[in-house]
Amino acid sequence: MNWGVKIVIALALFMALIISFGIYMVSTDTDSLVHEDYYERGLNYDRLRNVDSLQQAVDSISVISLANHR
Repeated sequence: MNWGVKIVIALALFMALIISFGIYMVSTDTDSLVHEDYYERGLNYDRLRNVDSLQQAVDSISVISLANHR
């Protein structure tokens, strides 16, 4: 078997591997990370971020006011 036949066999195996990966990706359910209530979850996350930022602002104001009273 010469090197040309080995190259053709290697390319054919590689193409079969890529095609099998493609078939596997199409046939499986890959949307498991998407929730039905993603919009509501996003709104809740935004609300939590706003509460955290407000709490950080209150904490920084209290630290500044304590520093000014000394």
